[in-house]
Amino acid sequence: MGRKSREKREKLNAARENRPTIEYSQVTKKSGLSNAKKILLGLTLIAIIVGGASVALSQSPQAGVLQTQSSYPQNVSPVYYASAVLSSDGDKVTLPSSYVNSSKLVFVDLKLQTPRETLEYQGRTVPLSIYRNGEYLPLVIISTPSGNTVAGVRTCEPCGSFSFHIVKGTNLQCDACGTEWTLEDFSPVSGGCLSYPPPKVVSTTNGGNLEIDLSALQVQLAV
Repeated sequence: MGRKSREKREKLNAARENRPTIEYSQVTKKSGLSNAKKILLGLTLIAIIVGGASVALSQSPQAGVLQTQSSYPQNVSPVYYASAVLSSDGDKVTLPSSYVNSSKLVFVDLKLQTPRETLEYQGRTVPLSIYRNGEYLPLVIISTPSGNTVAGVRTCEPCGSFSFHIVKGTNLQCDACGTEWTLEDFSPVSGGCLSYPPPKVVSTTNGGNLEIDLSALQVQLAV
């Protein structure tokens, strides 16, 4: 090896020996959330979602109906109210709203001035003669699951029935033929007399009383 080559190599070796040492530190990735934190975060999100849904449901119009329906009795037998008050002209009958609300299904019989064979109303012919000798006008009053009140002439004339029950917490059932209608508006549900629910009459709440307007029936009651 020549002198020049040897000198060059010695200089290169010396430079390598004098080069500063660079220390490399291990860079690690920042670890993610621990499993415990992930579970806690998930439970918190679920609680927020459930809470929001509960608030939305409680504020929805149907919430009150659902709550009322849940406490409404499934099967209700009728109760008679014998102290209904007639107006002086005999066109209106009044009874306590609280009695209807608590009883759910109320029957009222109003004495007629003279016995009648039939009652013509809303295109229907009610055979009054087969109920208490035609001496009374039978009414039905219902406090519905939604809190409304429905009233009508208490009859299912094809089968000559004047008696009903509440069933399933939603329907009015004829005791003679078993036909069922909804409590809220007497819409047909099942049975053979679907077109013959109790013909409805107008009822309104006045203070603590329920007033039933009988003027459309054109009957003369014993005042």
